[in-house]
Amino acid sequence: MLAEGDSFMPIPYIVDGDIDENIASIKRVARMGLENIVQGHGDIILRGEIDAAVKENLNYLTAIKKSVRSIARKKNAEELLEEITIESCGKSRVYLGGLARSLHERNLHALLYHMRQ
Repeated sequence: MLAEGDSFMPIPYIVDGDIDENIASIKRVARMGLENIVQGHGDIILRGEIDAAVKENLNYLTAIKKSVRSIARKKNAEELLEEITIESCGKSRVYLGGLARSLHERNLHALLYHMRQ
């Protein structure tokens, strides 16, 4: 089993890290041929579910990166973040007992902050 921390949560959490490093980490995990993945704050991902979980997390991170990049230079970027819904990025707001939406919003704000640096 692998403990992969915030890269493998129902919603990958990038606030305290780097999105590109998270993406690279998830891609490494995909090549490892693991039996299981123990998510940070989520269910254990079994062998037959790993490819789908990898794809879903990569799609989510790619979607938020693309969406935030498209608005980062606009004056009202903070307001526009509200239009980037968790569902439009391929995830469900019901994950983690409803905390997923909050984590998603924090991801967006952190990514905007880093893109403006």
